[in-house]
Amino acid sequence: MSSLAVLEDLPSGYFVEETPRGILAVHADSARALHEAGYGPDQDGDLVASDLAGRRPLYQFGPAAPKEAQDLLVRRFSHGGLLRWLTGDRFLSAERPFRELILSDALLRVGIQTPRVVAARALKDRGGWQLDVMTRRVEKSIDLGWVLGAMRRGEVPVPARHKMMERLGSLVRELHLHGCPHADLQPGNILVNLSALQNEPPSYWIIDLDRSFRLPELSESDRQANLARLYRHVARRDEQHGRSLSRSDAARFFRGYDPDRELWRRDWRAVRERHATGLSWHRIGWLLERAFGGRRPDPRSTGKVEATAPETH
Repeated sequence: MSSLAVLEDLPSGYFVEETPRGILAVHADSARALHEAGYGPDQDGDLVASDLAGRRPLYQFGPAAPKEAQDLLVRRFSHGGLLRWLTGDRFLSAERPFRELILSDALLRVGIQTPRVVAARALKDRGGWQLDVMTRRVEKSIDLGWVLGAMRRGEVPVPARHKMMERLGSLVRELHLHGCPHADLQPGNILVNLSALQNEPPSYWIIDLDRSFRLPELSESDRQANLARLYRHVARRDEQHGRSLSRSDAARFFRGYDPDRELWRRDWRAVRERHATGLSWHRIGWLLERAFGGRRPDPRSTGKVEATAPETH
């Protein structure tokens, strides 16, 4: 019997290692490489800070680790907003990385691209838990925050913009059809192939499923609230750095999200109303976060897109 009930729901192919200090769920295909790299329930082994961009801390294995382990990334959970300042990377519940593993597997099974979680870990730390999720790196990808910055500067051809926005709408539609309102649906949690910026067909991956879940069906209010979350993140950057998306881009998004053209007007109106209603409170939160939360300036809005640095998973 596992110490956490959620471990009973792990997909096939995973097994659990436990010590007095830690719990590790790992896929059988990766267990040997992680063992040789020294990563276990209570050991980091050859883990070093990654130079890849990411809102949350990212780690990778150093050159001494087996080659198979060197394409893996570890995302260490950290609190957002003001909680980051108060509690850092300590959590009360040990279950979150294992729930993310289970959800990731479920989304992959219905055809939604997300990096496969090869391991999840909870490690006792200072009266709480330090939480890790380990995935395979998505090569030659970039997160949508960098893409919006490039669009703002006119660096993305119009045909490529239209393809990317329509496919993005389709991705969010697929998430919602399968009952998953991503808990932090924002540009930094969506990866796209770099070649899409040169008008190649776009391919998206959804990342960072922490706190996300699936329901049998989403209500209209659930859908619109999730769309409003995505819009709020884009609008916040646009307010700070200038407009990134045109009316045509928005129309392409809703063409992908609502191909039957039945609900998009109502959804778009609801998204704008939700945004306007909550904007004052969100602005107060953003000011407090900048003052106390320790958030660094986001280079995505102004930094040049390159082939290596912007990858996030």
